[in-house]
Formats: sequence, C-alpha cells, structure tokens
Amino acid sequence: MPALHLEPATEAARLLAIQKYSLAAAFQEPLFQELTNLTAAIFGLPVAFLSLVDHTQVDFPATYGVPDLHTLPREAALCSLVVQHHHTVVLNHLSQGSESPHWHTAQRFRMEFYAGAPVLVEHDHAVGALCLSDHQARTFTGQEEAAIEALAALIGHLVVARWQWVATENGAAHWQAVQHQALAEIHLLQGLVHYLSVERNPLAPTPDALLHVVRRRLTTFRQRFQC
Repeated sequence: MPALHLEPATEAARLLAIQKYSLAAAFQEPLFQELTNLTAAIFGLPVAFLSLVDHTQVDFPATYGVPDLHTLPREAALCSLVVQHHHTVVLNHLSQGSESPHWHTAQRFRMEFYAGAPVLVEHDHAVGALCLSDHQARTFTGQEEAAIEALAALIGHLVVARWQWVATENGAAHWQAVQHQALAEIHLLQGLVHYLSVERNPLAPTPDALLHVVRRRLTTFRQRFQC
C-alpha cells in the first residue's frame, strides 16, 4: 500500500471549497447517485461509489453494490490517496498488501481492485473521488482511466452549476427542474450502455467503442447543463 501522508499542500483551501459548495448536502442529491450507478454500468463492475474527503473522515453519499459503506476514517479510505496525489489512482491485488488501515478496508469490503478519479472544483481542489472496485484484480486501460476522469469531471461541473443555480432568485426550484431533466438524460444513457453491453465479456476491459460513445455523450451532457 502507498505510504500514508494524507493532506495535500492546499488542504485549508480544499476544506473551504467543501464548505462553499455545501458538498455534504449536494452529494445527497439523486443526480449524484444516478451518476454513480451509471459509472458501475459503464465499466461492468459490481461496486462504484462517490466519496467526500473531509478533514478527518471520508463520507460515501452515493454507493452502488456496497450498501454498508458509509463513513471511514480518512487514513483508512483509499479515496484519500486520490485526493493526496491529485490524480487517478489504480490499485490491484489489494489483499496482498501489508497490514495498514487501507489493507483492512480492502479486506472488509473484499476489494482486490480499486480505481478512483478526483472530483475537482474551483482552482482544481480535489474534494473527493469517483471510484470503482471489484472483488478480483483486473486490467484498467488508459481509455478506461480517461472515461472515469470524464465522469468525475462531470460531477465537479455539476457541483459548481448547482451552487450557481441555487444562488439565483428562485434558484432551488430552478435547480430541481434542471436536475429532473439531467436525470432523464442519465437514464437514457444507462439504457444505451445496457444495450451496448449485452454481449460484453465481464472479465475484459470496457470496449473502446462503448467508451467512445460514453465520452461523446458526457461532453454533450456537460454542454447542455451550463448555468
């Protein structure tokens, strides 16, 4: 397991960004749960989750396939490594790691594979991570890394857009209308992913053709939901 040194140099500003965007409340919105579900579907993996990395703990407001994952001490959460390094982290054969808080977490949730991409807000502060996990080790290609990074970037974009909408007159109602439309778009993309995955090999990397379609749709989605 990587060495534990969890706080990035910009920690104080990062924590202020978490407060500014009310992320503890924002990540409870249905939109972020559906994006987490979509992430699991795209990669064909049994576990996906969205994390919020605070000062001493990591919360998991949106999860797929791991209902008992709610809160962990920061030193025990693999997502802390994503925030620390400020880039996508991919780990395999987690059960073979040495005794550490991360190793115990991997054992508890039967994680052999982990991939997490940082969720970035203003000034590129990493406030959490969008993550995947599997109960067996697997290859994670460069195209797959690019796709999970695009999904995490969309989440960061929507966090900022939500904050901007809510701050306007009648903003809360406007945001709910926008969220309703966004959920409909996500459900359409979920249906497309399911259709394109019918004959997919669950042990193989995500097909590049599927990832190409997803990234194109995510770009359109992001452009459509500008504040």
